[in-house]
This record gives sequence, C-alpha cells and structure tokens, in this order.
Amino acid sequence: MNALESLLNPNYLIITGYEQEVHCEHCGRHLKHGVRLADGRVVGADCFVKMVAPKYYKGKKVRTTASWIRDVAKVVQFVSPDNWARYGVNEDATKYIEL
Repeated sequence: MNALESLLNPNYLIITGYEQEVHCEHCGRHLKHGVRLADGRVVGADCFVKMVAPKYYKGKKVRTTASWIRDVAKVVQFVSPDNWARYGVNEDATKYIEL
C-alpha cells in the first residue's frame, strides 16, 4: 500500500475499554493501566500514542497525551455513552488513525 492509499483508506484504532494489571501487546511491558482496542489487543497508553498519527488543530500537528488516552478508556469502560459529554469525551475521542 502506498502513501496515497493509506491516506484514502486509513486503518483506525478504536478505544473500547480499560483494563488493569495487563501486559502490553505492543511492547510486552507489565502495565497498571491498559487500553482495550476494538481489534482485541490491550496496549499501554504510551504505546497507543506512538501507534497513532497526530491530529490537526488550526493547521498544526497535535499529539494526544497518554493521560488523556487513559481517561478516555476509563470513561468508555465505566460510563454509558449518553453521559460521555460530561467528561469531555465524544465519539471522535475514541477513534484514531493508525500509523
């Protein structure tokens, strides 16, 4: 797949939940906090940040932080989707383009 095809048909990493005391399937480290993805993998928030492309805000590349990813994963796991807005989370906060 060339660069143009990857821009037109990106692979998405979608956060579906949160787990405690797991091993990262990206780097193999033992983690206190794990982020569950839609494809079934559990990765650390730091590895997740490294795996996704930066988002653009006012024309500048902005990388999300690991603490935000952990917070989003916890909200997705423990709060009903109707109440996500109370925590500043929406559908877009759970969907990232994979590098």
